[in-house]
Amino acid sequence: MQSQSFKHRVIRSSLWIFSGNALTQIIRFISNLIMTRLLAPEMFGLMALAGVFIFGLNLLSDIGLKQILIQSKRSDERFVNTVWTIQVVRGWMIWLLSIAVAAVFYVMSAKDLLPVNSVYNNEMFPYIIAVIGLNSVFSGYEPTKLTYGNRNLNLRLNVTIALISQVIGFIAMMLWAYYQPDVWALVVGSLVATLSMTVLSFYVIDGKANYWCWDKEIYQEILHFGKWIFVSSIMGFLVMSSDKLMLGGLVDAKSLGYFAIAGLLVGAVVQLIGSLIHTVGFPALSETFRENPSALGKVFYKLRLPFDLILMFSCSFLFVTADMVVDILYDARYQSVGWILQILSISLFEVRYRLAGECFLAMGKPKLQSSLILVNLVCLYVFGFSMYYMFGFKGLVWA
Repeated sequence: MQSQSFKHRVIRSSLWIFSGNALTQIIRFISNLIMTRLLAPEMFGLMALAGVFIFGLNLLSDIGLKQILIQSKRSDERFVNTVWTIQVVRGWMIWLLSIAVAAVFYVMSAKDLLPVNSVYNNEMFPYIIAVIGLNSVFSGYEPTKLTYGNRNLNLRLNVTIALISQVIGFIAMMLWAYYQPDVWALVVGSLVATLSMTVLSFYVIDGKANYWCWDKEIYQEILHFGKWIFVSSIMGFLVMSSDKLMLGGLVDAKSLGYFAIAGLLVGAVVQLIGSLIHTVGFPALSETFRENPSALGKVFYKLRLPFDLILMFSCSFLFVTADMVVDILYDARYQSVGWILQILSISLFEVRYRLAGECFLAMGKPKLQSSLILVNLVCLYVFGFSMYYMFGFKGLVWA
């Protein structure tokens, strides 16, 4: 039987994550309203697509470092600091890769190898990718004691630090946009927020500081656990970013900007539920599997019910009120966001299946998660390109 302490920690952590994410979305929402009045739609399209590539490089090098800290029974210093060392090296590698990707786009654009009116051919695009890649370096130094707050379902400081970092990043972004209204405001805001998160985590959370450490056996253990997470991450990136990757080569920056803003509004709900599933659901399921495997199914269904209710309500609300929401929030330049938001709201139903993937990870079976993502991936790309060539931009949004 699950202990009262475990139940209380799950409930307490859920409340912290829910409250933290609600405040995060409010801050992001206010930020979005202000920035859409200071910047043109195409700037959001540029930033959205550049962010996709950095997100992709992060996922393509993901071997489950945070997941293994949460899932593993080991917590000795040598193990923890070997994981941290790999995390730091990975951050620098991602930045170097982002510079390489930027160089490829620069050369292709110079040689007229990219679609003329596509976002990929924008002269600022390579520079944005190279600079925003610094986020990976900053987050690579993030202390492991932040992850252990997740493992122990003690998230008060984690949530507080994340909120403060977001506010600092927002202030930096707004000040830059006020004095220099260009796409670099979005880039600077992102960098300042990430750097603030790492610095605050180091100084605010109690615990021993990480240090350089290397253990070949631990590295092999991490690779064994992470190989299927790596596969899942590659496919997960292609699934989650398929829309922007396809649109980036098919439409102009303004259309992608509309799509990005609609995605931001739907993403508020996705981020809220997704964070609860990953930050509370995964540690709770992992602890259940470690201590009482027979109770895993019962805990899984108890966790899934509230997620389903929130998603059903959110989907219905956004579908009915999309045009009205956009009319109230944005000026005439952004009216095309309405119909896109209405269509994207239907995609909220997909989020409920993420808990099953976290359950497979908790059981130490990431291969099953990879299989689920592969099916989703094939369907998305087949239907995506088919719908675009039959119905244009609107068809791809539906896919």
